Amino acid sequence: MRTALIMGVAICGAVALAPQSRAQDLGRILHAIIEPDEAHRYEQRAHDNGRLDEERYWQRYGAGLREQRAHQNGQLEQERYWHRYGEGLR
Repeated sequence: MRTALIMGVAICGAVALAPQSRAQDLGRILHAIIEPDEAHRYEQRAHDNGRLDEERYWQRYGAGLREQRAHQNGQLEQERYWHRYGEGLR
C-alpha cells in the first residue's frame, strides 16, 4: 500500500515536471490516432521520406478510421429511422 502511494506521488511529480513540448507532442500523436486527415498527413510525410512500410501503415490506418466512421454514421441513421418509425406507431 505504501509503495503504491509513493509510486503515485512520484508519477504525479514527474508529470508536473515534464516539459510542455512532450505534452504537446503527445497531444499531436493522440490527435493523429483519431483523425483520418492526420493519418493522411503522416502517410504523406512517410512517402516523402521514402519509408514505404510506414507509408503503408498510415494509409491502412486512415482507411480503417474512415470506414469505422462511415459505419458508425450509418448505424446512427438507422437507429434514428427506427426511433422515428416507432414514434409513428404510437
